Amino acid sequence: MSAAQIKRRDAAVITLIAAAHFLSHFYILCIPPMFPMMRAELGLSYAALGAITAVLSAVTALGQTPIGVWVDRRGAAPWLIGGTALMALGTAGLGLAPGWAVLLVAAIVSGLGNATIHPCDYAILAGSIDQRRMGRAFSLHTAAGYAGFAAAPPLMIALEAWLGWRGALIAVGLAGLPCTVAIAAFAGILRSESKRRHEAPSTRAVLGSRPILLLFAFMALLAMGASGVQTFMVAAMPLIHGVSVAAAAAALTGWLIASTVGTLAGGWIADRSRNLVGVVAAMMFSCAALVVLLGVVPMGELAVIAAAALAGFCLGVVMPSRDLLVRQAAPAGTTGQVFGFVSAGLPLGGALAPAPMGLLMDLGAPSAVFLASAALLAAAVLTAGSARAAAVAPAAAE
Repeated sequence: MSAAQIKRRDAAVITLIAAAHFLSHFYILCIPPMFPMMRAELGLSYAALGAITAVLSAVTALGQTPIGVWVDRRGAAPWLIGGTALMALGTAGLGLAPGWAVLLVAAIVSGLGNATIHPCDYAILAGSIDQRRMGRAFSLHTAAGYAGFAAAPPLMIALEAWLGWRGALIAVGLAGLPCTVAIAAFAGILRSESKRRHEAPSTRAVLGSRPILLLFAFMALLAMGASGVQTFMVAAMPLIHGVSVAAAAAALTGWLIASTVGTLAGGWIADRSRNLVGVVAAMMFSCAALVVLLGVVPMGELAVIAAAALAGFCLGVVMPSRDLLVRQAAPAGTTGQVFGFVSAGLPLGGALAPAPMGLLMDLGAPSAVFLASAALLAAAVLTAGSARAAAVAPAAAE
C-alpha cells in the first residue's frame, strides 16, 4: 500500500471513529436540556429525571471493561456497529417514552451502546492507524467528543423549539443511524488487535497490574481536578475576584474551547515526543499553577478569562500523550479492555469531585476549590510517572 493510500485509509478510519465518539458525547448531554419540558408533560421530579442520566452514565462506565474484554477477543468493528445503533435507538426511545419506566429502559439501552465506544474506538485506532500519526488520531478522537458535548445543548434547544422535546430526541436519535450504516459499510478497514482466549493474558492479570491501576488512578484524579474547576468556575470567580457572572461564564467557555485547541495541538506534540511523561508533567503542572493563580491572586476580568483559557489549553495538550501512555502500557491484544477499564476512571472522578467541592463553596471558601483542584491535578502527574516506570521495569528485566 502506497503512502497516499495509507493516509486515505487513516483519514477514513479517524473520520468514522470521531463520528461515533461525537455521537457518544452528544447523546449523554442531549437529555438534560429537555428536563423542563419533560417534567411539565410527564409530571416527573428533577430528581427522577436526573436519575435517568445517572443510570445512562453508570451503565456506560460499568459496561466498558467487560465489553473491552470481548472486543479484544472478537474484534471491535461489530461491537462498534451494534453500540452506535443502540445509542441511536435508545435516544429515539426516550422521545417515545410515556413515563419514567420506559425512560429508564431507553437510558439503559443507550448506556449499553455508549459503553462500547471507548474500548472499540481505542482498539480500532491502535490496530488501524499508522503509528507515526497515532497521537494526532487520538487528539482528533478526543476533540470530537468535546465537540459532541458542546453541540448538544444549543442544538437540542433549537430542535425543541421546532419539534418539541419528543421530536428533538427522536430526530437526533435517528440521525445516528446513517453513522451506523457508514461504520458497517467500511468495517473492513476498522482493524483491531484481537487474540483468542487462550493466547491473551488473563483479564485479572492485566487490569490488576500496577501500571494499569496507576493509570486508572491518573484518569480519576485528572477528572476530579478538572471537574472541580469546570463545575464551580462560574460561581466562584465573582466571589474570589469580584468579576461579573458573564465574565466568569466567558472564562469557563475559554477553558473549554482552549482545551479542544490544546488537544489538537497535543496530538502533534505527542507524535514528535520521546518523553510522553515529560509532556504530561509539564502541561499538568502548568495547568495546576494557573488554577492556583485563579484561586488566590487578584485579577481583573480579562486576566481571569486569559488564565482560564491558558489553563484549559495546557490540560488539553495532555490528552493525546495520556492516551499514548495507556496504549504503551497495554499488553498486545488487550487494548480494548485496558482502555475500557482505565477510561472508566473519568466518570468516576467526575462523580466524586462536585459534592466535596460544593461543600467548600458552602463553607465560604471558593479559593479552596481551586487549591484542591490544583492539588488533584498535581497528584495525577505522580501516578502517570509511576505508571510509566512500572510499565518499563518489567520490559527492561526481560
